[in-house]
Amino acid sequence: MKTEAVCRGKAPNDGFCDLKFDAMSKRLLSLAAGGPLALIIHARPDGDCIGSAAALAGLLKVLGCRSAVVSSDPLPARLSFIIPSDGSLSFFSDPGDAGIFGPGCRAVALDVAAPSQLGDLEGKYDILLTVDHHAGSTRFSDRYVDPTASATGEIIWRIARSWMRTGAISSVPKETAFACYAAITSDTGCFRYSSVTPATHRIAAQLVEQVPEHAEIDRRLFEIKSAGRLAAEKLAMELLRTYLGGEVSVCAASRAQIDGAGLPQEELDAFVDVARAVDGVKIALSVREEEPGRFRVSARSNSDADVSALCAGFGGGGHLKAAGCLITADSIEEAVSLLVGGASRLLGARS
Repeated sequence: MKTEAVCRGKAPNDGFCDLKFDAMSKRLLSLAAGGPLALIIHARPDGDCIGSAAALAGLLKVLGCRSAVVSSDPLPARLSFIIPSDGSLSFFSDPGDAGIFGPGCRAVALDVAAPSQLGDLEGKYDILLTVDHHAGSTRFSDRYVDPTASATGEIIWRIARSWMRTGAISSVPKETAFACYAAITSDTGCFRYSSVTPATHRIAAQLVEQVPEHAEIDRRLFEIKSAGRLAAEKLAMELLRTYLGGEVSVCAASRAQIDGAGLPQEELDAFVDVARAVDGVKIALSVREEEPGRFRVSARSNSDADVSALCAGFGGGGHLKAAGCLITADSIEEAVSLLVGGASRLLGARS
């Protein structure tokens, strides 16, 4: 008989378990039978966490379980189309407005690699299960983590198929397929990133059969740009600098520069996207001042350099190709110097 859970904590007797897929799937069914669930996603929500939550909410609705999506930050306007427009699913960025889905509600965390990613929600919810795809994540509840999945949306689709096979549901709702496709294409850069596997494409093929709007989803995610996005790209190009013979690119912006340009928070990922587009760059970095002495870093790799190792040196983490961290420094110049030094050591270790 297969073991359903392996209880190996980072600290002895932490009380949490790493679940195998079937055990996690059954746990979700059990949780759904117990009443309303808050679907908790990380701060600064992206397409994967929003899509995964919307997809799971669709499955829970079929089971008769009420749910809502909760984040510490608002739903980005450019991603709002992932949430059903018929009002059947609520998104709350202020738990005080969430009613029965407010603090203390039973919760499932999706695409959350560490409790610190919950922002202001940390410690406010009874998180009973985490479903995630980040390698090296911190265990803060019973969890299922599959680092071979290109997106948490892949895992949600596998759950849907599993529930179909076992008879828990008779069909997969359209909104679940729609949201799973959005989650996966968003987190894989329209299937361009190295995290994409043959399994990703097999799942995508199943979804394309059910989601005739797949091309429109890709267009909205990757081709349409708001005025705020274009302004962010303009500032990024002005601030872009290269180091180490062009192998490292950095876009560093002070709070005054960001506020002066009137840039919306949801478009600031344009900084690292511009930095990574430079020919010859192996490591791209964006550094954004959040408050005096505190800087948010996004890192991307165009090579086999593991930027999660770079960010781990500053208390962060993520994937081999995409990671992030927060740096404390006296100035933005010092923060950049620390990062470039770390990148130099990382690239040197590979040569």
